[in-house]
Amino acid sequence: MTAPSSYVLVDDEGGVRTLTLNRAAKANALNADMLSVLRRAIDSAPQDGIGLIVLRSASPSLFCAGGDIEEFVRSAALLEAQGVGLRELMAAMARCPAVILAIARGRAAGAGVILLAMTDIVIAGTDLALACPEIAFNMYPVMVQAALETKISAARARQLCLSGQVLNAEPARELGLVTDVLPVADFERLSADRLEFYLARREALAIARKARLLLEPPDPVLGRLEALEPLMHENFSRPGVQESIRAYLDGMRARRAG
Repeated sequence: MTAPSSYVLVDDEGGVRTLTLNRAAKANALNADMLSVLRRAIDSAPQDGIGLIVLRSASPSLFCAGGDIEEFVRSAALLEAQGVGLRELMAAMARCPAVILAIARGRAAGAGVILLAMTDIVIAGTDLALACPEIAFNMYPVMVQAALETKISAARARQLCLSGQVLNAEPARELGLVTDVLPVADFERLSADRLEFYLARREALAIARKARLLLEPPDPVLGRLEALEPLMHENFSRPGVQESIRAYLDGMRARRAG
């Protein structure tokens, strides 16, 4: 399979599909097209003979800054496409029979947290930092909460979403959001070795994925996503939210210009 977007690289080899986020200039912020490419790549995995999907970043020290907030304020159509695209990607990850593994370093915020929370395995560097910064814009990340609740308690998920606090790699491992934590000094080699460890045990991983789908059926998750998506748009339409995002974007542009 070849991705129609240079921002998401898709490579298939030996029954493994690697999806690489490749938008470093925008901190791998997910626009509507990227969400669509990721969703199609995950949905088509079974028919393409893919048993394991690897999510990673082309940047050595950054995973994903979240959704592309410039699209949030550019037009109502793009905002709608973001909401639908995120829900459909999460649904694809929830129901996919293939094992999903992520390799991550650096910042993962908002939708980046969603990607990691909905995988089976996360190989992280010690510099991984998970964040839910939406609260700074007077927004509550309902979809992030839904993703976190596939791994951790609802109360802990709400705490992370409400506080905006950063969760580093080791606490994330203790919480169950991360599987392995590796030193950043030799992360490329160590993470490649750890990936090989899991690739050599694909049969066990396949059974683990089947067990997860049986014990945690995706249908309730899909229903929650359908119910929650309208709240994203309701929150965005409330007073001051768009203004906060525009002010943040203006500040970023000013800093770059300066």
